[in-house]
Amino acid sequence: MSMTRVCLVTDELYPFTPGGIGRVAHNLIMDSQRHGANVEFHVLFPPTVSVQTAQVELFFGGRVKAHLCDFREPQQTTADAHGFYPPTEAFRDSRWHGESLEVMRYLKAREAEGLRFDVIEFADFRGWAFAALQEKHLGLAFAQTTLSVRLHSSYGTLMHHEPNTLEVENLGRYEIERKSLLDADLVVGHLPCIAEFNRRFYGFDDAWMRKVRVEFPPVVMESPAESSRPFDVPATQRNLVFVTKIQHFKQPDVFVRGAVLLMRTWPEYQGKAILACHAFDPEFLAEVKALIPSDLTDRFVFIKPGPDREAHMRAGVVVITSSYESLNLTAYEASVAGTRLVLNSACLAFGDDSPFVDGVHCHKYDGSLDALVVAMRKALEGPELAPVRWTVDRPYWERHAREALPTRSPRSPLVSVVIINQDQGIFLPIALQGVAASTYPEVEVVIVDDGSTSAFDMQVLQRLERSAAEGEGLRVVRSPIRRGFAGARNLGVRAARGEYVVFLESDDSLSPDFIQHAVAALEARQEFSGVVPTGGRFHSSEELANRQFKGFMTYLGDCPTYALAANQVSAPTALLRRTVLEQHAYNETLSGYADWDFFLRLAQGGHRFLVTNQVHFFSRRGHAITPSASQQRQHFRWLVRLFEGVPAPLHPSTRLFALLAHSREAMVDPYGALDTHERRPSSAASASLESAQALAEAARPLRYDVVDLMNAALKRLPLVHPLLKQAVAGKPAPASGAVGSVNPGDAPPLRYVLVDRANTLFKRMPVIHRAIRSTVSRLT
Repeated sequence: MSMTRVCLVTDELYPFTPGGIGRVAHNLIMDSQRHGANVEFHVLFPPTVSVQTAQVELFFGGRVKAHLCDFREPQQTTADAHGFYPPTEAFRDSRWHGESLEVMRYLKAREAEGLRFDVIEFADFRGWAFAALQEKHLGLAFAQTTLSVRLHSSYGTLMHHEPNTLEVENLGRYEIERKSLLDADLVVGHLPCIAEFNRRFYGFDDAWMRKVRVEFPPVVMESPAESSRPFDVPATQRNLVFVTKIQHFKQPDVFVRGAVLLMRTWPEYQGKAILACHAFDPEFLAEVKALIPSDLTDRFVFIKPGPDREAHMRAGVVVITSSYESLNLTAYEASVAGTRLVLNSACLAFGDDSPFVDGVHCHKYDGSLDALVVAMRKALEGPELAPVRWTVDRPYWERHAREALPTRSPRSPLVSVVIINQDQGIFLPIALQGVAASTYPEVEVVIVDDGSTSAFDMQVLQRLERSAAEGEGLRVVRSPIRRGFAGARNLGVRAARGEYVVFLESDDSLSPDFIQHAVAALEARQEFSGVVPTGGRFHSSEELANRQFKGFMTYLGDCPTYALAANQVSAPTALLRRTVLEQHAYNETLSGYADWDFFLRLAQGGHRFLVTNQVHFFSRRGHAITPSASQQRQHFRWLVRLFEGVPAPLHPSTRLFALLAHSREAMVDPYGALDTHERRPSSAASASLESAQALAEAARPLRYDVVDLMNAALKRLPLVHPLLKQAVAGKPAPASGAVGSVNPGDAPPLRYVLVDRANTLFKRMPVIHRAIRSTVSRLT
């Protein structure tokens, strides 16, 4: 029988770091080795963990291989055989999104080198499984690997027990964890109640529970020695001991209040209250200490965990007041050591589904302060209790069946690429070239002209209509009026014949392999409604050719909560099933944010999307501008209409703090809150929106557009263009076929530098400058 290879992705591992996640990982490894399981363990750490891999391997006797995943610098982009990856700073929804990409890239690189894992397990906290799951479901890696997520305690579940500021990143953290749990191949829970709680909390349907495995892990690795048995201390002298963490959801404030009330109501009691734990928030620690009356300060002791922690536990009563725990190893360790134990029964980990029985292994209270004091006194005065009993389940990887390669459909269904044009005919060749370069064989192109009026566009459209008459793969649909963003897309859907539809603006483009990957993924996985491409922004055709992106567009896919605060679901260019577009048309009554409205309704309706990790969508955009006061007012008017269209009731996984977070962010930067890639609103047909778009385009100097057009014309003269470039640069022209630097940080094109210098010179002559600008404006 071949050995099963398991990789645990974690930033915690006992005894090198604190934290319950690390203790569980340690116990799983040690228990597996103890009974001789045929498992080869690997542990992958992020660079934020200050641990030496050699020390880890030495501690586990060479039976564990440790890896350290180096993250790129925030601004660093990367290209490989599969495409172009955005830098980590591009993921504005949450830095955890960028971290998940780095973890995925490391694991994928090891797989390419031949190190293939049968199981890769992630924790739910931070949602680091996200990027790897997208890559697997897109068929780009991990085909025979089970990607699992273990339920410890996600940030999302703890948010409601902790004070949180209204930051949009909190929405990203919540959603990336939710999406990781939803898309995972397997979810591991320690108790049935914890699995059910997560199902209800995130709004998953009953089908999600079919991929959940409830496995109780090893919680205590060694039986306590005789010398560690509890001390025989009189009841009135025993100490109350708090040994978890100074965190809000652990409720140390409740412990302090309970101890003070006990001391006030039981004069004979002379014990102390000892808080032997880590404190990560100085302000909260100060709040907890402020609850102690001045006459009792000498009876409250705050110490860090150390060698005497165990002695304090054995001599006193351990009180665990947490409002939420998924397991809590401390409770089991204390019970096995014979310590008197007080537990909060309102906490799921200590409820009826847990091994703890009230009056047998511990004293439980219902979460109220008065009940806590009663339980404390029972534990102090009562007899010793029996140690808790449990059964360790063998982990799923010990009976792991190798993942079968996913069946790829032999079909090649037709894909309709609908290109929307509105007086942007000059850019249509770029969009068409991108489609022509597609590696997917069955593609039709539908050009929807949304009431263009320019003479140039009329000529381009006539030529395209002649081409369409000669072949089957191209059609032109002209609207005599401007229907706007929503209307033009609905018209395109009606004209399209494909089973899948993807929209493009006339100045956008797709990577050659996007359609192929997207269709293959959707054919293999019917639960997804579409594939969302990560995007890159460019200003000129030269930047597009060299992949010199000036910004990136990153998305989460289906994110019902975040979608209330920003259009973080998808760019309008997602490849969608035609059935989705037939069920959910674009709302033509909206003059703005029609794309946001569309994807918000899909996310709230339960539709799921895959997201590419590589950049597959290229969008020409102007420079950022600061919105005017009128645009900010328009932004909020559109929001009102947007929220009126949200399906009722809201999706179960929606958390309404999204609206508050959005309002706070929007007051500072409304368009940044809407779209982290552009400080401009979405496309629409209203006059007010056209004004906003005009401002956005005006932010890009007009002289750049003119010199770009001249440069494009000169490039059609292969002998003249290099000579002219040599003349203005003062250096030899590059040889034919030479490739220049494509680093994003390169200097601007030489033509921009020259025209900037000329512009500075003309500005010294105001009359001439105004005349030239007026002439150029009419020409363009």
